[in-house]
Amino acid sequence: MAGSDDFLVHVTAQDIDHLHAFLLDQFTNRREIVSFRTSIIYQHLTNPVLDPLPPETEHL
Repeated sequence: MAGSDDFLVHVTAQDIDHLHAFLLDQFTNRREIVSFRTSIIYQHLTNPVLDPLPPETEHL
């Protein structure tokens, strides 16, 4: 990984309160974890079919 993050943890939680409790229980009491940040994905959509690119126009 590049950037300021040392590791990425992907979890699933019942709701925001359960996620918050998990983070506090599992991360705040560990000396090696100085800080952490949370990103929440509310919906994940995929479109496996890509739209074709428009044809190139020639520039004179």
